[in-house]
Amino acid sequence: MNKLMMLAMGTVIAATSAWTAAATAQPLVFQEAYAVYLLQHPDSKEQNSKTLIQQFTQDYAELFKNHKKVNQEQFIQFEQKQLDGLMKQRREMSLKQAHVRYGILDADKNQKLTLKEFQDIGLKNFVDYDKNGDGIVTSEDVQLTTTTHDGFRMRLPISMPIASNPEEFIRQYGQGKAYATLGDFLSGRDKQFFETDSNQDLTVSEKEYVDEFMGRYDKNTLTGKEKMKDISARKFQAISGGKSTIQAKDIEKFAQQVDQAISQ
Repeated sequence: MNKLMMLAMGTVIAATSAWTAAATAQPLVFQEAYAVYLLQHPDSKEQNSKTLIQQFTQDYAELFKNHKKVNQEQFIQFEQKQLDGLMKQRREMSLKQAHVRYGILDADKNQKLTLKEFQDIGLKNFVDYDKNGDGIVTSEDVQLTTTTHDGFRMRLPISMPIASNPEEFIRQYGQGKAYATLGDFLSGRDKQFFETDSNQDLTVSEKEYVDEFMGRYDKNTLTGKEKMKDISARKFQAISGGKSTIQAKDIEKFAQQVDQAISQ
């Protein structure tokens, strides 16, 4: 085999490897992009392809207002700025929801949440994850979970680490095991209750409950926003196709790819 043929084969192998890596990464990029899109437009899950593509493209109009071409750093900065506004809105919503949740937990409405009241709600919540009712949340419960189009959404770094399905429940309460028992769950809630009871009077006031939750929310927002830069970088690479800059037309093309991915 001569040097020219070896060089040609090397080029083909390198190109194939790069294509394979890119192809593998694409589904994740589309899921991340669509998850962020739904955060920005929570009422858009049922919109048609034309509307989705138009709205997705319009979300980046401001980015190209003063620059026909933008690089990765400019793209990331733009998405971080968008996140600032989004997280401010979500914080206000989360604050209101925290007050509502306390009202549900405080069964006798005396503004003093006891451990029993807190765990009574926990027992009801456990049933939602234990799909087969055997007292343990396992991979079988994960399989029994109904998957819908909404399942295309993924948990983003800025999402609060609160279990919303059996798989996340096991991850949060299983202590490294492949399953989580009712005892694991109640022990975790015990710990949460006493950490929330800041004045150690064995009851949790509405202020204590809301302050503890919002403290976790703000901490998660700070770390999550930093991690979102990685998602923006992946998105830019997918949009640019390896180029150093992108244009508005590249966003529209990517929007079409996202739409195709969620329609499959």
